[in-house]
Amino acid sequence: MGNLLQLFIRNGGFVTFVLVEVCCFYIVVRFNADQNAIFSHTSTLMGGNLMERRQVVRDYFGLTQRVDSLTRENALLMEDLANARVLQMPYRDTFYRVLYDTISTVDSIRHKSVRPEYRFIAARVISNSISSVNNWITLNRGSNDGVTSNMAVVSGKGIVGIVRHVSPHFSIAMSVLHRQARLSASLPKHENTFGTLMWEGGDPDVMVLHQIPKYKTVQVGEPVQTSGISAMFPKGISVGVVCETPTQDPEYPNFIQMKVKLSQELATIGDVYIVQNLFKSEIDSLNLKVKDEQ
Repeated sequence: MGNLLQLFIRNGGFVTFVLVEVCCFYIVVRFNADQNAIFSHTSTLMGGNLMERRQVVRDYFGLTQRVDSLTRENALLMEDLANARVLQMPYRDTFYRVLYDTISTVDSIRHKSVRPEYRFIAARVISNSISSVNNWITLNRGSNDGVTSNMAVVSGKGIVGIVRHVSPHFSIAMSVLHRQARLSASLPKHENTFGTLMWEGGDPDVMVLHQIPKYKTVQVGEPVQTSGISAMFPKGISVGVVCETPTQDPEYPNFIQMKVKLSQELATIGDVYIVQNLFKSEIDSLNLKVKDEQ
């Protein structure tokens, strides 16, 4: 207490000066309309700038939550897109179209014909490699999130990989830039035309599509998509575009092969989606029965 009094005594003149200035400022602003208006306008501007900067700081620290929210919303949108099925039913001399999400669950006949098949799980890439012969991707989702092995991994731009190893909180996916990766891809401009897509090393942005019938006239720039034949990747996911003139497939004389530039640059992937086929176990069990009968 004594030290505080000594401090006040030593600086009493300055403190008194500050108090008098504050009182004068209050009196001038309080009892003069022009000065009051100037003060109000200035304080509003300063307060607005401070609030704007505070909001910028809050938005910056909230970016992670906003990104997670957006990726979850994108997962739901991609899920709806992958599950979109159109049923054509005869009506007089024409057809009318029924979207799957307009069909009631009690309408058993139509609901069994048009049904959701996929669920998308939003995830983030923790680590990724593109320079090895066999590349892998680590994701921040695991068995606790519903992830199992052999699930497809895609992004908003295209294909990414296939889940191979899963722990409770993480999973490791085999990148499409892996020598053992084999995907079924199609050329949408040529109906029912599909082949095997694989990476042959070298350029991480280019894969090779094999086993396309040689009588097909494929032009540079044509889009390539997933065929939907496998139980992992939904039909219509973007793969890329044909980037070179097709050549004869050296292993299959009656087929051609072509280089495909990937639509998703694997070096820059961040947010991805793990695709769960809701009927995969049922399909696998049927395939197993077929193998046992061979």
